[in-house]
Amino acid sequence: MSTRSPVFKERPLPRTKKEAIDLMVGNPNLIRRPILIHRSRVTFGFDKDVYGKLK
Repeated sequence: MSTRSPVFKERPLPRTKKEAIDLMVGNPNLIRRPILIHRSRVTFGFDKDVYGKLK
């Protein structure tokens, strides 16, 4: 979840996983991008160090 989004800053933290998912479904801008799936690992958001280690 993108904590930098204005929508996130205006609301209280979701208390449950379901609340977080419902919030992201209603506000897709809250989903951190890109989402990288490599083998069994999932990385949300750009992380240069993580990307550099993938082979």
